[in-house]
Amino acid sequence: MVFGNLGKMAELMKQAKAMKDEMSKARYEVEVGGVKVVMNGDMEILELRVPPGTGENVIKDAVNRALKAAKDGAAKSLQKLTGGMPLPPGLM
Repeated sequence: MVFGNLGKMAELMKQAKAMKDEMSKARYEVEVGGVKVVMNGDMEILELRVPPGTGENVIKDAVNRALKAAKDGAAKSLQKLTGGMPLPPGLM
């Protein structure tokens, strides 16, 4: 029985790695008030375009919206892995 569970664990690990790879390749683009933010699934900013004279609040808003989009995308990917089971609040 223990060895059967190890096989299941190996399959879950394989699925988790595939999901992480998929999430890393994801791109999320948000534009707010002329500020453009492109972020990947690893929550890294890939591109940031700020027009001259743009206020700090607009930049923060754009970055925060991009972070939310990336987190929401990651949560959807994780729900695929968990078979649609909802994730506990605060996990993502």
